Amino acid sequence: MWTKRRAYVTESKQLQDYLEKEDGFHDFIIGSFSFDSQLNTLEMTIEEDYTLSDISNAPALVWNLSCQGVSHFVVESMDGLSKWWLSELLFDGDTFQVQLVNGYFSFKASSFSLGIPHKTATNFGVEISRLLLDYLLQEIKAGKIVDEISFAFESDSGEVLRFISVSDHVDEPYCLGLSDSPDSKRFKEIDELFKAKIYDGKSLKERWSEVIIYGISGQSLDDWLTFAEHSVDPHVFESEEDYALFINGVELDGFIDEDSDCKICGANQCYLDDYDEYFCPFCNQWVHDDWWDKEDIHYFKKRPLEPALLWKPNKELRFCQVAYHQNGKPYTYYCPDESISEGDWVSVPVGKQKLEKEAQVINVFQSQANKPPFPLSKIKAVSKKLPSMTQDVEETVNVLTQNGLICDLSKEKLPADSSVAYDLLKTPVGHFWLELNQQPIKMFVKTNYPADGSKYFVEGSYFIKPHQTDFVDFKQLCLCTDIDFRSARLIDNLGGEHQDGYNWQVKEYDIGLASHPYSYMEDEVSETPVGLPLYVEWYEDYKHLYGFSVAWKYYLSDEDLSVWYNV
Repeated sequence: MWTKRRAYVTESKQLQDYLEKEDGFHDFIIGSFSFDSQLNTLEMTIEEDYTLSDISNAPALVWNLSCQGVSHFVVESMDGLSKWWLSELLFDGDTFQVQLVNGYFSFKASSFSLGIPHKTATNFGVEISRLLLDYLLQEIKAGKIVDEISFAFESDSGEVLRFISVSDHVDEPYCLGLSDSPDSKRFKEIDELFKAKIYDGKSLKERWSEVIIYGISGQSLDDWLTFAEHSVDPHVFESEEDYALFINGVELDGFIDEDSDCKICGANQCYLDDYDEYFCPFCNQWVHDDWWDKEDIHYFKKRPLEPALLWKPNKELRFCQVAYHQNGKPYTYYCPDESISEGDWVSVPVGKQKLEKEAQVINVFQSQANKPPFPLSKIKAVSKKLPSMTQDVEETVNVLTQNGLICDLSKEKLPADSSVAYDLLKTPVGHFWLELNQQPIKMFVKTNYPADGSKYFVEGSYFIKPHQTDFVDFKQLCLCTDIDFRSARLIDNLGGEHQDGYNWQVKEYDIGLASHPYSYMEDEVSETPVGLPLYVEWYEDYKHLYGFSVAWKYYLSDEDLSVWYNV
C-alpha cells in the first residue's frame, strides 16, 4: 500500500546518513523493481514486512528509490527468488549495493531520489502533517493564528524550514520567509500571500499539496489541533473535488451521510472507509459498539478509542484503575463514562476471551493520548457501571422472604433455634443467606450477644453453616447478603488462625464477615470481588467445622478490634 511522502533525499551524504539511521532497511522487502536499459533508469520500492506488523492498525510504509543515469549494473546469485528480502541497502557515495538474503545486485547512478513516507505517530493512524488550505485560511482570518506557521515542501532537504508569520505590522501583517535567511516577503492580505507566484512560477496555494506543516503558533501541529481554540469546533466539511471528509482541516477517508442522523444531537453522521464505521463528530461517539474482533480482521484499521483522536491526536482521555479483589493488583482501563468515580463497581472485559468480571475502581485519572498509561491499541474499555448490591439481590431476598423460613433477629437480641434449618437470616443491618453453586440452600444459625461493657462488645454475632454438608457436585459455597458492600468503606482484613475475611464501615455500622478454613494450607476459601467470603473446596475431613461468621456493632474507630474478636 502506497504511503504519502514526507520528504525526498537527493544528496549523497544525506542518503548515507539516512541509511545508517534506518539500519540499511534490514529485514525489509523489495516490493517492486524495474530497470530500463535503454533509458538507463531504475525504479524500486522498499516496504515494511506487513507480516511483522499489526496491519489492522496501520498500513505498511513504502519508500521509493528512483535512479537516473544507471550504469555498471551487476547481478549475483539471484535465481529463483519469489520475494526479495533485504539484508542491507548500502551506498558509498558512488555505488548502490542491494544485499539480499540470497544474492545481491549493484549499480551506479548519476542522480537519485529516495521518497520518505510519513511514519505512524499513533496506534491508530498516520501522523497529521497537512491541513485543508481553506480551513487554515479560515483560522487565520478569524484571528486564531497570530504567530507563525512553520512548514516545508516534500522536495526540501531536511535543513530547510519555511514560515508564514502573522504579526501586528500595520501595513503588511503577513510574512513569508525561509529559516536562516534575511529575505522575506510581506503582504497586506493573507490571500495575496498564498497567491503570490514566488516558487518557480507557482504560488503557495498551487503547491499546497506538497506542503508539510511542522508547527503552528509555537506548537506542534498535533498539539495545535488538540489544544488551541478554533473558530468552529468541530468544523466538518466534505470536499467533492477531493472526494474526502475534512474535520478541523484534517483529511479523513470518508463522507457525510445526509440520510443518517445522530440519535443524540440530530446532526448528519459521518462514515469512515478505513474503519467501516459511522460516527458523530459533534458528540464524539462511534455509532456501534466495538463488537467484532478486530484482532482477527485485517480488512479495516482498528478504530481509535474516540473519533476525535483522528483530528485531536493528543486529546486527554479518561482512564481508571480497577482491582478485582480487595487490595488486589490494579489494572488500567479506558473509562469514558464520566459518571464513574473512585469507589464505584464496574464490569470489565478480562483476557483474550473478554469475559466480563466485577471490579472496583480505585483511581480515576486523565492522560494525553500520546502519553497513555497503557498502549491504546491494546487497552480495553470499562463495559458498564454496576448498580448497588441491594438492587442485584432484591429479587432473591423477596423470593426467600415469601417462600422460605426466616430467622428474624431484626428487632430483638433473640437466640436462634440451632436445630431449625432456615432459608434467610434477618438482622438489624441486613439479610444473610447461603448459596451453593449460586443457588440458595438451607442453613443453621447460631447467635452470640456479648454483655454490655464487655471488652470486645458487639451488638450481635452469628455463625452460619449449611444444613446439608454432603455435596455431590460442589463448585462453591458463598455467604450472600443484601448489604451494599460495593459502596462500603473497607476497614481491615480479619485474617487469623482458621479465619479469613474483612470488616467494613457501612453508614453507621462496623460489619465483619469471615469464613473458617481448617486445612493446613487454608486453600479451601476465597472471596468474591467485593470481599464476601466463600468456599472453593469442600474437604470431607473438615466439613463439620466449616461455616461463616457475621458480627456487627455501631462504628467507633478503625482501631476497634471488637468485630475481629467476634467473627
